[in-house]
Amino acid sequence: MRKIELLRELQELDSALDRDRERLRQLHARLGDESELVPYRESLETARRQLRSLRTKGLDLDLKLEKETSKRKKDEKKLYDGSIKNSKELSSLAQDVEAQRQRISKIEDQALMNMDAMESEAVTLQEAERALAEKEEAWKAEQSALEVECSALTVEVERLRVARARVAVQLDAPTLRSYDSLRRLRGGVAVVAVEQRACRGCRISLSSSEVQRARSSTEPVTCQSCGRMLYVP
Repeated sequence: MRKIELLRELQELDSALDRDRERLRQLHARLGDESELVPYRESLETARRQLRSLRTKGLDLDLKLEKETSKRKKDEKKLYDGSIKNSKELSSLAQDVEAQRQRISKIEDQALMNMDAMESEAVTLQEAERALAEKEEAWKAEQSALEVECSALTVEVERLRVARARVAVQLDAPTLRSYDSLRRLRGGVAVVAVEQRACRGCRISLSSSEVQRARSSTEPVTCQSCGRMLYVP
């Protein structure tokens, strides 16, 4: 087998290895990556905080209402039980009771608004919990699929690595060094086909003599433009 045929086979194996190793790198980066769940968890935590805050506010309003109601009842009792005889004192107390009624009415309105907000936030919380549960289920399914693909690719990479070693051992050291150097310089592609009398790597036209040398030479023939090794299919 001519060197260029071995080199072409080596290139195919290396290209497959590059592709599969890059895919493995991507898979490993995604395995265990929970970043896509973060926004859902943050939305859920925000809804929980909002609901806790509204509940706390509701308790505060209940305490205020209880305090104001208790005071109003005591003052109303004084107002009507005849224990206060002074007209000015009675008038002042009546004004206090009216002010208390207004404060109570305002607190009751705030409490009703807070209850409405709590109901709305409870719905938001349920939706956030549902959205997170669905996303987590989809994420787990995806992780399982990624693990399966990762295992299969790991096996395939090992198979390609062994196949590459079998081909590489048939090449002399200088040729292999030249090939490896070209791969580093030319984006992983050291060996390219001749298509319609042009180098597939750089698309530069080749002379008839260059094509003929690439077809028949026992040693690799390189493109005068990009330096890649040429083979004629």
